Amino acid sequence: MDPRKLLIARRIAQVSVGVIGYNCYLKVISTKIIYDGPLKAGCVPGLNCHACPMAISSCPIGALQFYSAQHQFPLYLMGFLAVLGVIGGRFICGWLCPFGFLQDMMYKIRSIKISVPRLLGYFRWFSLIVLAILLPFLTGKHWFSALCPNGALIAAIPWAVWNPIDPLTGESTIPPEAIDFDFWLKMVILAGFLIWFVFTKRPFCRTSCPLGLIYGWFNRSSIVMPSVKEVCADCGQCTTRCPVDLVVRTEVNTAHCIKCLDCTACKFVEYRWNWKLKYYKIPKFLSSRQERLAAKAAKKLNNPGAQDTDCSGSCCG
Repeated sequence: MDPRKLLIARRIAQVSVGVIGYNCYLKVISTKIIYDGPLKAGCVPGLNCHACPMAISSCPIGALQFYSAQHQFPLYLMGFLAVLGVIGGRFICGWLCPFGFLQDMMYKIRSIKISVPRLLGYFRWFSLIVLAILLPFLTGKHWFSALCPNGALIAAIPWAVWNPIDPLTGESTIPPEAIDFDFWLKMVILAGFLIWFVFTKRPFCRTSCPLGLIYGWFNRSSIVMPSVKEVCADCGQCTTRCPVDLVVRTEVNTAHCIKCLDCTACKFVEYRWNWKLKYYKIPKFLSSRQERLAAKAAKKLNNPGAQDTDCSGSCCG
């Protein structure tokens, strides 16, 4: 697979779906009121914030906290996440998460680079069980949202800076008393992560994101399934390209793999459907010139009597 074309396709998906698609309610500019229509009852696939001024739907983790605070079982939410998990596992993390996109971009800033101790990955369980389920159940407060750096970036800061007059009340949307200790704590957490993004590959995904933890449970059984060929030369190219620092040869499709498919730039890593005897054919626009020529040569070898479909006609007249 052509790595340059694949990366372009992934960036387009991240921006068009994750950044713009999740937050495209432009009417808020004139109404000064966030969207509260039927789409808000559902969730987007990736991490987002329902309080973002332009959000059109809810965040799965925000919805989980809501159900927990209401002492209700999130049957619809569990079904929604299970369907997405079976289809792609953490493919959503690699292709459709706006906060993942931000981490990818900030890591490109030139700096020294440091790795994340694997032990920190267990903090994701604390984020899910304690912050997103247990504390909301006991206190009624959405604790993960109160600390979430993504919510701080796309909701708290825009509202605090803009702070329009609410047309329903005639008062400021964000009263002065709302800029309290919780607000500044969230800002400190956001600042810490933004700095960390420069030095480390996707640290939030690897240490703090409960949504990625949930999708990771489906990674080994999802339909989207990169795999390493048995004839792997162990060159390390796939590991170098991995945005979460995995040893791809042994850790592909584990719960930590975000299925970004960057590793398929190596000729020893391929992408297939997770169905026996049914492999996925890479679209032509994502394949490299060498791969197209090789496929063309193999087709001729298998069917030597067939005419070249790419012939312009000049050799036949």
